[in-house]
Amino acid sequence: MVREGRALLLIPDPETARAPHGFEPAWMPVFYNPRMVFNRDVSVLAVRIYVERYAPHKPVHAVDALSGTGVRAVRYAVESTSEILVHANDIDPRACQLIRENIALNRLADRVTPHCTDANALLETIRREEPILLADIDPFGSPAPFAHAAIRAVGHGGLAAFTATDLAVLEGSKRRAATRKYWVSIAKTPESKEIGLRVLLGYIARAAASSDKAVRPVLSYYADHYYRVYMLVSRGARKADNMLERHVGNAVYCQQARKTVLGDECPSDEKGTIIGPVWTGPLSDGEFISALLNALEGYEYLETRERTRKLLQLLYEEASVCDSCIFYRLDALASVHTPRIPKISAVIDNLRGMGYRASRTHFHPMGLRTNAPYEAVVSVLRAHL
Repeated sequence: MVREGRALLLIPDPETARAPHGFEPAWMPVFYNPRMVFNRDVSVLAVRIYVERYAPHKPVHAVDALSGTGVRAVRYAVESTSEILVHANDIDPRACQLIRENIALNRLADRVTPHCTDANALLETIRREEPILLADIDPFGSPAPFAHAAIRAVGHGGLAAFTATDLAVLEGSKRRAATRKYWVSIAKTPESKEIGLRVLLGYIARAAASSDKAVRPVLSYYADHYYRVYMLVSRGARKADNMLERHVGNAVYCQQARKTVLGDECPSDEKGTIIGPVWTGPLSDGEFISALLNALEGYEYLETRERTRKLLQLLYEEASVCDSCIFYRLDALASVHTPRIPKISAVIDNLRGMGYRASRTHFHPMGLRTNAPYEAVVSVLRAHL
C-alpha cells in the first residue's frame, strides 16, 4: 500500500519490476509508474480548474480509459472535485481487480465505476449512454490508437487529455513510425522537443476535425520522458474548418540557419525541410495556467508542488510571448554565427530592451522564446562577441 496525493493505493510489489538498469514500471504485473506522480499532480489541478470554470454542466462524467491500478481516476475523485464521476477502465483482469480494490479502499463506490474492456470500445459505448465531458488517455507509448474514440466521446465544451511517451517517434528519430502513427513528415531538428509536441497536437486536431469537432489547447508541455496535453473540445464543422485553416499547417527546418520556423519559408535563402502537418497555434492558455497557479496554493501536500509551480510559471511566461512561434536554441544558433554562447539572461534582457517579448522555455535549458525575428536574435548574439 502506498499513498499518492490524498489517495491510498494497493499496487504490485515493486520488487517484481527490478531490472538491471533499475526500476522498470513496464515489468509490473499491473502498470504503475511512481515517476509519473508529477504528471498526475498537474492533472489533479487541471481537472479541478476545468470542472470549476469551464465545464458546461455538472456533475462531470469522466473516462480514465487506461487506468492500470486506477490511480488517476481515484485521485480525480478524491482531490480534484466532488462534482466528478469517473469510469476507470483497464482491459487486463488483474488491473481490474486492483481498480476495484482501490475504489473500495478510498470509499468511492458511488463516484468511480470500474470497467474491464477495450478502451476504444468503452469510449464508444459510454458516449451513447451519457454525456462525457472528460476523456483521459494515459498510455504506455502512443495515444494515437485512442485519439479518435476519445475525441468522439467528449461532448461540446468537454476536455480531452493525452499523454505520449513515444518521443523518439514524435521528435523525428523514427520517421517511418511517425508517418504510420501520426501521418506526418518529420525531421530531427534542434527544437525537436517543441516539434514533437506540435506533431502530437496537430494529429489530435485532425482527428477532431474528422468528427466535425475543434480543439483548443489550454495546457501542453514536455517533462521527463513524455508530453502531456489538455484540449477543450467544441462541436461544429465550421469550427473544425476554422481550426484547420488557422492552426494546422507546416513547419520548415532551415539547416544553414539552424532554426525551425512555422510556415514554409526559411529566414535565409535556403529551401529547408518541410515538417508537417503540425499544430501552428498557441500551445497553452495563459488564463488557464493562471488559474492553476492560484489553485496550487490549496495543495500544500502535493509531493511535486514546487516543481509544479516552477513549470506553470514558466509556461505562463511562454504563453505571454507569442501565440505562434518556435523557440530558439542559443547553442544551435551560436554554432553558425558566434564562437561562443552568450548568457541566456543577457540575450533575453537585450531583446526586451529592443521592445520584443522574450522568456526562457521549458523545452531546453539553452532555449528562449521570443517574438523577435531571426535577424534580431542573431544581431543580439553577435553583440556579445
